[in-house]
Amino acid sequence: MKAHLGLSLHYFLTSNLQMAMQSAQDARNMALKLDSKLDLAISNDAIGIVYYDIGDKKKSSEYFFESLKIYETLNDKNGMGQSYCRIGTLYLDQNEYDKALEYYYQSVKLAREIDSKEGIASNLNNVAKVYNVQKEYKKALSHYSEALKINQSTGNLNLEASNYLNISDVYSNEGEYKLALEYVLKARNIYQKIGNDLRIARCYISEANIYLKLGRIKDVESTAHKALQMARIQGAQEVVMQAARILTDTYLQQKDTIKAFRYYKLENTLKDSLLQGERQKTLTKLELQYQFEKNEQKEKIREQRRMVIVSVIILCLVFSIIIIILILNHIRLKAKKSLLEKENLQQELDFKKKELTLNVMSLMKKNEIFSDISEKLMALAKESGSQDTKSAIRKIGRELQKGQEDELWKEFTLRFKEVHSDFYNSLLSKYPNLSPNEQKLCAFLRLNMTTKEISELTGQSVSTIEIARHRLRQKLGITNSDVNLIMFLSQL
Repeated sequence: MKAHLGLSLHYFLTSNLQMAMQSAQDARNMALKLDSKLDLAISNDAIGIVYYDIGDKKKSSEYFFESLKIYETLNDKNGMGQSYCRIGTLYLDQNEYDKALEYYYQSVKLAREIDSKEGIASNLNNVAKVYNVQKEYKKALSHYSEALKINQSTGNLNLEASNYLNISDVYSNEGEYKLALEYVLKARNIYQKIGNDLRIARCYISEANIYLKLGRIKDVESTAHKALQMARIQGAQEVVMQAARILTDTYLQQKDTIKAFRYYKLENTLKDSLLQGERQKTLTKLELQYQFEKNEQKEKIREQRRMVIVSVIILCLVFSIIIIILILNHIRLKAKKSLLEKENLQQELDFKKKELTLNVMSLMKKNEIFSDISEKLMALAKESGSQDTKSAIRKIGRELQKGQEDELWKEFTLRFKEVHSDFYNSLLSKYPNLSPNEQKLCAFLRLNMTTKEISELTGQSVSTIEIARHRLRQKLGITNSDVNLIMFLSQL
């Protein structure tokens, strides 16, 4: 980016405006990508200068104001002063002198704040130029003189000589030709000292014009010839044309028409040449302007496309995030629902377990009552004298006992399956040879019932239950005495 800015300045100074613009735009694009505000402001300024040079003041002002806005954001007083100066020059070109002065004075103020001697002198010079155009010569001289003092203190001979020429121009406009000549001579002496021949030739032109107004014809002729000779060596056609015009007027005053015609012809030849050059320059500038605008439009289209792509990507990301959030919420709700269902099932299972426990206790109580009734019937049968009565009572006791056992088992089986629905399927799939009584015993043990509790429920003796448990272990293939039968069945 810095290299592009350096190239832009180089190309501008060598009048390669197309490459100057291209390099400045490349720097600007990189500054945007890097989000470098300061370099973006410098790039905008470089683009504005190129537009100014080709005469597109509108585009130039757009970039200068854009640059100023960035400098103000950064509080970069040096950059702000530079932008104020450029904008002031744009207003001066449009003859809007009040606006030009407003911006030039702002630039002077900022230059004083940062103590930039060159900035102060340069902008004081610009202010004086506006006052000179407005014919406010005292104000113009005051500002030129202040700028001159600063340039003298900094030892900038070029700017000091330039101030002398500007002061000379003001005195000439006021009709103070002797003072005007004095300052031109001061300027020429400095340019001779530093060896700037083109500036010396321009000083001779100014001298010749002053001599012409003073009526010093011989001096006019001498200085004009010197200007003509030096300008030809430098290839400065405009200065040659100015010298030819002065010599034409001088020889006409002397009524030397032959010499006057010769320089008149030279003047017109150069005028045509310069006019043709200006036309060509104008066409070149128009072509460059068209090319710049075309490239700028392409860049805007590329930027718009990039913004569209970025917007689409952002929208896709937003929608993706929304969808992910919705999916996560759905998963959370589903998990919550599943958890609630699981809790409900567990609660229901716990309730059925409690119900089964109560049912077993109830059955045990019923069995106890029926056992007691059966015993009483048997006792009654013993006391009865008739054999038929004894047989009838015993028969009733046995039927009562058997019916109660069937009813108890049916109710128990129904309740047990509600709680342990897969137990019988798993048990019989692994051990299909188990008898109904052994299946009952497995169910009782699955409920973690003790031998005594099973005895109370079934009416069988404890020893009978113990023998049944031993046989069940053999059928289940449990040879290790350390294996707990109840734990074994609970894992099925």
